[in-house]
Amino acid sequence: MSAEQPVRAWSAGGFAPVDEPVGATIAADSWLVADGRVLAWQRHQLRFADAVAEVGGDRLDAMAAVRSAVELAPGEGRWSPRVDLTPAGIRLRMRPAPAPSDRVEVVTAARDPRRAPLRKGPDLEALQALLEDESARAGREVEPVLCSDGVVAEGSRSALLWWQGGVLHVPAPRIPHMASVTAAVIAELARLDGIELRQVAARPDELEGAEVWLANALRGIRGVTSWHGGPELATPSRVDAWRARLDALRVPATAARS
Repeated sequence: MSAEQPVRAWSAGGFAPVDEPVGATIAADSWLVADGRVLAWQRHQLRFADAVAEVGGDRLDAMAAVRSAVELAPGEGRWSPRVDLTPAGIRLRMRPAPAPSDRVEVVTAARDPRRAPLRKGPDLEALQALLEDESARAGREVEPVLCSDGVVAEGSRSALLWWQGGVLHVPAPRIPHMASVTAAVIAELARLDGIELRQVAARPDELEGAEVWLANALRGIRGVTSWHGGPELATPSRVDAWRARLDALRVPATAARS
């Protein structure tokens, strides 16, 4: 696997390498570039820009930074560019992406460490610690599913979606969870197909018999094969077809220049 590249600092002239740690994360975004192709990078650009503006930063400058970051991704291999707004400015890390995975096991999270559930960045370290704690307890890697007032909200690093019958379900907007780019693309495809999409508040036990997915930009759609201590789930049967649909929507990262 290729090594992570040096941290780069953003200025109006572009990104330049700096010999310093990234620092505290105020807002962040990341995505997958696979052999020079990326899915819905403009949505990531807008999400990061909105987060930067929310904390008083320059929205247009944030958009320019993401466009530059997309262009800088290597044309071969799997990479995960990550932009962070820090007290010192915007920083970029060009990180090697993990190998593809289409299956995952989950557990209901023992706690909810989120302080800013609607903004990606401030909670990333706490959520990673939660994942490590729950995986150690389970004896294998599991992704914790966070609940709010007893109803499912999201995975510790992924959006949560589930199928019951022919209906696709997602957590209701009133439930605190991150606005996922990948989940938004899935929902848009479902609407184009005429698939009913329901936004609901559901307890973990109400997902009994459902086909459950976790989805994010880095790992795509993963079917949940086991919910430790939770509901019995259906075998993920739609994952391969929908992963292929998302892959078909990837465009060259060089399109950011146009």
